[in-house]
Amino acid sequence: RPIVEADPLAQLRDIHLPADISWWPLAPGWWALIIMLGLMVGWAISKAFKRYRANLYRRQALAKLEQIEKTSANSNLLTEVFATLKQTANIAYPNQHYSSLSIDKFIVFLQDSCPHSIFTDLPENLDSALYSSDQQQIKTLNLTVLASAKTWINVHRREAPQ
Repeated sequence: RPIVEADPLAQLRDIHLPADISWWPLAPGWWALIIMLGLMVGWAISKAFKRYRANLYRRQALAKLEQIEKTSANSNLLTEVFATLKQTANIAYPNQHYSSLSIDKFIVFLQDSCPHSIFTDLPENLDSALYSSDQQQIKTLNLTVLASAKTWINVHRREAPQ
């Protein structure tokens, strides 16, 4: 006669789950994504570095204007500001020779190459204003020219105006 066990479930063993799926090695799609992200980050850093270096002349010109503002006498300030602007124009537009223009034509060039309104409050005859004995007029003119010069250096377009 066959022997019948009292509890057939006692013979069952526990269920063994398979080992967890490892995250390493990565699937080829993840490698492609990592490489693409690395290339994009490298490209962005390269562009930022080039832009930083391309704007070095702007930072140097602004530092020069700050130095002029702190150290120059009222009568000397305008000539030094325009000399700095002409040096900056030579760097920004190396083959255009805008710095050799007369002061009136140079101011028109500065206005044309800037998207903001600058050098608008200048007297009709700037040469006579430069050598005026009216200290209040010279001080006002200095502040106007200095503010416009800073604006032009910060926001002028690198391509030559038409």
